Amino acid sequence: MNRLLLILLPLLASACATRNYTYYLVEPAPKKPEALKEEGTLVRPFGFGSTTVMKVRWNDGNLMTEVDVPMLASGQRIVIEHGAGNGDVKTLPASRVVPPPPSAADKALIEAYRARGLRIDEGAAEVSITRARTLMEQASREGNYHLALEWCETVLARYKTHPEFLRAKGSLLLMMGEREKAVEIYEQVEAIESDPGVRKKLEELQRQQ
Repeated sequence: MNRLLLILLPLLASACATRNYTYYLVEPAPKKPEALKEEGTLVRPFGFGSTTVMKVRWNDGNLMTEVDVPMLASGQRIVIEHGAGNGDVKTLPASRVVPPPPSAADKALIEAYRARGLRIDEGAAEVSITRARTLMEQASREGNYHLALEWCETVLARYKTHPEFLRAKGSLLLMMGEREKAVEIYEQVEAIESDPGVRKKLEELQRQQ
């Protein structure tokens, strides 16, 4: 009998070692979310105290979340919840407009802009040029030039030297009474792409100065 126990005990011990505690507590074992699964050894390229961050954005057209995630040397995982109304988390003051996310209609416009070698700020939020233009024109028709300028700036934040939106910005500033700023913007866009109407208006404003 003692010999039989000596043979069975090692077998039972090896069987238990292959099953973790969750096997005995929950059956079937809970599935781990794909986002939390760890594969291999976490890479730790940064030293302790590193200030390197990774910018993470989520934009659904109504709410844009933008977070600078610290690259922790400890390899800790950070979970970001995209949502509004959490009083426990400090947030930046909400702006009046959210850059509309780009659509398929913007692809050709963006490719044409890139092909001209014009400046793009890759760190700025992506934005639908077509949608922003529509919203800007709508606000301008309603006489809400401040709102129209905000929509204009959502595009210029990423596409810094977009001639159409720079001309629109100059015109909006002029309608808001910002003559000197309008002249500055008109001069800037004329150096990028000359337009007869803008050139004529610029010469007129310069004579008035």
